[in-house]
Amino acid sequence: MTKRITALVMSFMMLISLFSLTGCGSQENTDSAESSEASVASETSETSGDSTTAETSVEPVTIKFSSTFQESETGGVIIQHFIDRVGELSNGAIDVNVSWGGTLFTSADELDAVIDGSVNMVAMGHMPHLNTLPYLAFPAFAPGGTQSALDYFQTLIFDDPETSALIQGEATDLGIKYLNVIAGGANAFCAKYEFTDLDSLLQGSTAFGNMDAAIFESLGFQVTSIFPPDVYDALNRGLIDSTQMALSPMIAMSWYEPAEYWALDGTYTAGNFFTVNLDWWEGLSAAQQEVIQAAATETQAYTAELYDAAIAEDIAKVETATEIAFVEFSDADINRLWAAVFEAKAGSALELAETSGKTEGMITILEKAGEITNYDWQH
Repeated sequence: MTKRITALVMSFMMLISLFSLTGCGSQENTDSAESSEASVASETSETSGDSTTAETSVEPVTIKFSSTFQESETGGVIIQHFIDRVGELSNGAIDVNVSWGGTLFTSADELDAVIDGSVNMVAMGHMPHLNTLPYLAFPAFAPGGTQSALDYFQTLIFDDPETSALIQGEATDLGIKYLNVIAGGANAFCAKYEFTDLDSLLQGSTAFGNMDAAIFESLGFQVTSIFPPDVYDALNRGLIDSTQMALSPMIAMSWYEPAEYWALDGTYTAGNFFTVNLDWWEGLSAAQQEVIQAAATETQAYTAELYDAAIAEDIAKVETATEIAFVEFSDADINRLWAAVFEAKAGSALELAETSGKTEGMITILEKAGEITNYDWQH
């Protein structure tokens, strides 16, 4: 596959729940046999932004990392940031041997690979694995911005005592552990006709192209199921007149050429957890764990900055090409869309949980998800 096709495939995996995560740099495998310890000033960073610095020592270790991202994709840039920080925090004692572009394991195989210890770490896209990890089936995005989406995932997976026990417990049962979560960018609408708000977007549409009918039919759209690689041609030929997806792949596929009118929909994605094999992790020293976790936590914060800049660049690209400004939805429109999204995703999450015997736990997670996003979910 070309780099673009690889990015589109990963975007489509996230689209199954509404939407995407899209990447530079490699590190040679050093496989050090040194037994001496390296002295390092190790930073331990909390998500809140607080940090402490303490002198410790770190024994050398090489992390075997499988990535489905190419080095030049946003996901690759994120992984390279982690590699750099691990090296800096350990004074070179810890390095990362990355297999890029799915050459070692594909997105479908990476979960099994980290479970069985074939690799130490992956940046796992969780959407293809919800049958195995049903507690991750909660809505994969949140309103409010890039940082809000990260905070939403951070609370559910790491900070809230009830939901983190469920989600991390599910991972522990499989022999894995999540270290962080990665931002994924904004979602957007585009149309061939002018619109100023959600109502005019809805009223002007006769054929809305999307793979997530449950959300948009509940809003009143006439939905035509269509795969993302076919959307450009469908817009160009008039088979559909509007659509919605993650902003980044929409821009990569130049949908602004047949559809000149755009708006962010108010939701932002996250996912692709840095996931480690639990036996390997527990075999590391406390100092090694501290450095790796600190680098993963810093990388999580870095992804918000990275995607905010990417969103601004994508908006500027569309507005320059079309000479039409993005529409800004009102809070009422964003809340209306979020209600449709939450109800559709909660329904599918509960169906999945029921087949796994995890309905009660899923309700707990969805209740907290509603609380975080200010949605009064009545299950």
